Amino acid sequence: MGAMGDARGYLELSPDPVRFEPVSKVTNVFFDDTSKEVLSVRGGGTLGVVVRGQGRDHTFRMEDRGPISSLKFSPDHTVLAVQRSKNAVELLSYNNGEVGAGLTQECRAKSATLLGFIWTNNDDLALVTDHGVEFYQVSRERLGVRHLRSYSVPCTWFVWSPECLLLLLCCGTSPSSTTLQPFSFKPGQSTKLAKFEVEVSGPGGPNAPGITLGERDVCVGWVYSLPSVCVLRHPASPSVTAALDVYTQNKDSQFKKAYTCRLELTGRFAVNIIDSLIIVHHQASKTSLLFDVLVGGGDGGGGMTWVFPLPPPRSVQPFSLVEASALPCQAASPPSLPCELYAPTWVVFQPDIVIDARLGCMWHLQLRLDCLAEAVQDKTQLVDCLLRRKQAKSLVLLVVRKVVESGQLACLGQIFDKINAAYRQHLNTILQSQMGESVSFSAAASGGVERRVVVVEQADMYSAVLAPLMEEAEKVEKEGKAGVGDKKLSVRAVVGVVVEYTRSLGAVGVTVQHFLYELVINALVRARHFYQLHQLLQYHVLADSKPLACLLLSLVGVYSAGQQLSLDMLCRLNTAHDEIIEVLLSQRQVTPALRYARSVGLAESVSARKFLEAAMGSGSDQVFYSTFTFFSLRNTRLRGNPAFAKGEHCEVFVEHYKKLFGELPDYSNQQL
Repeated sequence: MGAMGDARGYLELSPDPVRFEPVSKVTNVFFDDTSKEVLSVRGGGTLGVVVRGQGRDHTFRMEDRGPISSLKFSPDHTVLAVQRSKNAVELLSYNNGEVGAGLTQECRAKSATLLGFIWTNNDDLALVTDHGVEFYQVSRERLGVRHLRSYSVPCTWFVWSPECLLLLLCCGTSPSSTTLQPFSFKPGQSTKLAKFEVEVSGPGGPNAPGITLGERDVCVGWVYSLPSVCVLRHPASPSVTAALDVYTQNKDSQFKKAYTCRLELTGRFAVNIIDSLIIVHHQASKTSLLFDVLVGGGDGGGGMTWVFPLPPPRSVQPFSLVEASALPCQAASPPSLPCELYAPTWVVFQPDIVIDARLGCMWHLQLRLDCLAEAVQDKTQLVDCLLRRKQAKSLVLLVVRKVVESGQLACLGQIFDKINAAYRQHLNTILQSQMGESVSFSAAASGGVERRVVVVEQADMYSAVLAPLMEEAEKVEKEGKAGVGDKKLSVRAVVGVVVEYTRSLGAVGVTVQHFLYELVINALVRARHFYQLHQLLQYHVLADSKPLACLLLSLVGVYSAGQQLSLDMLCRLNTAHDEIIEVLLSQRQVTPALRYARSVGLAESVSARKFLEAAMGSGSDQVFYSTFTFFSLRNTRLRGNPAFAKGEHCEVFVEHYKKLFGELPDYSNQQL
C-alpha cells in the first residue's frame, strides 16, 4: 500500500518498461511525445544519442553545437529537429543512424522567443513562439522548408496532443480565468478554432494572489471520441478541494465545459486519459482516482455534469525492477528492486505514459478491469462502465453471474437494461449497414450515443450465466441441500432471472430466442413447478411461438396440460393451421381435426391419407366411416368421381371400407 503500491489496485505498470540512461551531469533526457520515444543525449550528442521506445532502439552521434533544449524526430524518422537557441530550430537529415547535413529555420518574427516546436505530420512542422504559431512544410527529398502560414497570437505556454492533432496556446490570464487558443491540424493544413476561457480558482482573500494556470495543469486527449481538454483547478483556499474540468468539442468545433470531476483532495496531481477513462494521480496520498464521465454523474447546471470517482482511490499495483546481477548468482532468478510509486521524479504524458527519469524507466499505464470490478460497489454503474471498455465482455458476464449468486437482484433489471441497450445499438448498426437506412428504434431509447463497445448477445448470456446457474440450482434442489436460510439459488429464483432478462429484451424491441424459453420450461417441468409454468404461459410472460408450442407437446407425458396450452398458443398465432391439425391427428381426434380444417378453409387441400390413417388407427368404425365419406364426397365434388386418385395411395383404406361396410356407395346423385 502507499509508496509500494496496492495489490488490489486497478492500475498497473507495464511489465516490460523501456529502460534508458537516467539523467546525469553528462546525460540529458528528452521525451518525443509523437513517437513515444525517450532520447538520451550524452555529451551534447558527441558521445551518442540513444533512442529507446516500444519496439524501437537505435543510436547515433551528432556534433555538439551548444546545449540542447529540445529534439524530436519527424514521425517517419527522416528528419531530426533540434532546438539550441531561443529563436531557431536546426533541421538535420537522418537515415539509419546517420545524421546528415541540415539547415537552420529561424522564427519569422525577429523579436519572437521560440517556446517549442511540434511535428504535426511527416512533412509539417509548427514553431510556437511568444508571438504565435508559424506553420512550415519540410521537404524530405532535398531538405528544405517552405512557409505555409503564420498566426499572430500572444502566448506564454502551449500544450500539444499528437493523438488529437490539437495545439493549445495560453494567450491570456486573469485572476479567475485563462484564455486558451486551440488549433487543429491535418496533413498540409492548419485551422484556428474559436478561443475559450477556462476557469481557475479565484483569490482566497482580499490580499491573496490569484491561482496561475500552468502548462502541467492542462492535458488533451480523446474522451468518448471527442477531443477534450482537461484542466486542473487548484484551490486558492485550504478549505476548498481541487477539481478537474473537462471541456469537450461540440459540433461547431467550440470547446465547452461539459464535466467537472470532483477530486476532494489538494496538492500535486497528474492526469492520464486511458480508453476514455480519466485517471488522476495524487502524489501526496500516492493514490489514483478513476472517472468515467458517462457514469454516475450529477447535474451541475448550465449543461455541466458533476462526476465522482467510480471506485475508491487506490494506488498503482506494486512494481519491481528485475536487475541482472553483475556477479555470478546462485539464485534461480535475478534480484528485483521494488520501485517507489508516485515518486517526485515521475513525469506523466498522454495517453498512458509514465516516466521516471531518475530510474531510467518508461512505462505504459494499464487498466486492471478485474480489480476495478471488485472495487466498485454499485454494480449497475460498474456494468455501465465495462460496456464501454474494450475486451470486457467476459468480465461483464462474470459480474452479472456474481450479482445473481450474491442475491443482489434489486439492481438486476437495470443491469439487463444497460446490457440490452448496447445489444440493441449493435443490431441497429447491422440493420443500417444492410438496409442503407435508419431503423425506427431511436438513439435516445438505446442510450443516446453509440459509445458502448461490448455486445452481449442472448447466446452469450445463456451459455455463460443462465444455463450454468440453472444447472446449479437444479442440482441443489435434487440433492436437497438448500435449507430455509441457505443463500443457494433455487430453480424458481433462476427462472425469475431469466424472465427478467426476457422482459428487458422485449423492452428494447429484441426478439427473444427460443432457447431461453426452453430453459425456463424444462427447468420448471423437471422441478415439477407446474403452477408457476401455467402462470407464465397463461399470462403470456413466455411469448407465443411454434417452437414453444411444440416443446409443450413433447412434455405431455409429464405435463398433461401442455397439450391444451399448446393448441391454444397455436390458435393465437393464427399461422400454424397445419401444426394444429397434425397435433389433433396425433391424438386420434379426427373429427375435431376435420372441423378445424373446414373452419380455416383447408378442407379442400388437406391430405386424405393422413386423416384416413388416423381414423383407422382410432379403432372406431363410425369415425372411419364418416371420414371416408367426407373425402369421397370431396372427390366427387372436385373430380366428379368418388374414387381416390392413384397418387393419394388410399387403396388400403378403400379395402378396409369394403371389409367393414361392403361396396362403395354411389355419391353421384347426392346433394354436394
